[in-house]
Amino acid sequence: MENMQELRHLQVMGSDLPYPNSEGALLPNLLTLLGVVITEEILQRIPNLKKLGFQEELAPDAVEHLCCFNQVSNSYRLESLKCVIVNPTSHQVVPSLLPGGSIFPSGLKKLTLSGLSLAWENMGIIACIWNLEVLKLRCYAFRGPVWQTCQRGFKNLRVLLIEDMDLEYWKGSSRPFLPDLQRLTVSHCYKLKEILGSLKMS
Repeated sequence: MENMQELRHLQVMGSDLPYPNSEGALLPNLLTLLGVVITEEILQRIPNLKKLGFQEELAPDAVEHLCCFNQVSNSYRLESLKCVIVNPTSHQVVPSLLPGGSIFPSGLKKLTLSGLSLAWENMGIIACIWNLEVLKLRCYAFRGPVWQTCQRGFKNLRVLLIEDMDLEYWKGSSRPFLPDLQRLTVSHCYKLKEILGSLKMS
């Protein structure tokens, strides 16, 4: 694979990339990498990556931060990120698996999360991704009956998808929140009873 220097798009389902044998960039022209189990060493060797999709398998009693998010924090060119937990918990909220601080690249525009079973309080970290335009939450990415939206976050969010959640009340502020939102899709959220607050659609 190290000889494929002109490769721009790569999808490898459920596997690791081979560990590079030589120094320098592994795939210097690669822009899209999907389906892999990532390591910090591999990401350091793909300097121009713009789109990354990876999957993780959690231990049944997982309580530690997902190290994969630390690994992508230095991918400065990354614009699109997708994280899928292949064995999501179906009955409980997982303690915070997102480390604090600026764990996402500042230029990130699209984020898709699936199966993390995070408490809604963790959404404050995502709300601080100032360039984020598209957020897709699938298959119990977050769990819990109430989401209190951060008033100062999501300044540039245009597209929001909420799918397969146990959310009951979505609370905003009296002021319009999500000011640039243009498309909202809520799908298979059968427990949702009410959206409270002033939701502004552009």
